[in-house]
Amino acid sequence: MRLGIRIFLVYFLFVGLAGYFLLNTVREQIRPVVRQSSEETLVDTANLLAEILHDDVKNGTLTQSRLSQVLASYGERRPSAQIWGLAKNQVSHRIYVTDAKGIVLLDSSGRDVGKDYSRWNDVYLTLRGQYGARSTRSDPDDESTSVMHVAAPILDGGQIIGVVTVAKPNSSLQPYIDRSERRLLILGLGLIVLGLLVGAALSWWLTRSLRRLTH
Repeated sequence: MRLGIRIFLVYFLFVGLAGYFLLNTVREQIRPVVRQSSEETLVDTANLLAEILHDDVKNGTLTQSRLSQVLASYGERRPSAQIWGLAKNQVSHRIYVTDAKGIVLLDSSGRDVGKDYSRWNDVYLTLRGQYGARSTRSDPDDESTSVMHVAAPILDGGQIIGVVTVAKPNSSLQPYIDRSERRLLILGLGLIVLGLLVGAALSWWLTRSLRRLTH
């Protein structure tokens, strides 16, 4: 095998493996970083709602308040927003409120009012003064059906009188993850091709120089 080809193959192997491991490592970090950012936003939202809901939960007037109407209207909103080139045409948060025993008092989806949520981690941990969060799949075999739930305590004089949870399906984040992965792949492949071109030029120059030296 000619010397120039050997040099190029070694360079190709090095650049290819380095590029693969780098792209794979960065790609694996995109998904958790996006979800961590979303979870941080859910924490803020849940704590804001906990303060807003305090009076109604304390006075037992939550079911008579306009909040159920407000949440229903919220679910019907169509933002028609363009977020970095991606369209967002519906809201994706689900909000539910439980009392101090974990019984659902209000549910923006309207389906679980009266159910016992005290054993779900978001409610269970929050009622015990801990950070309550969980990720649950509607289909155990399909990761794309997982939904993040983040809860905050409704406090009255330091006593927990209820819990508010904000949930967001991970599928709503997938378009942003897919776009980031596509851009990363295109950029990575471009850099690898550029590196190989440089390697080919370097191999030719080294081979030429060695031939001249030999001559």
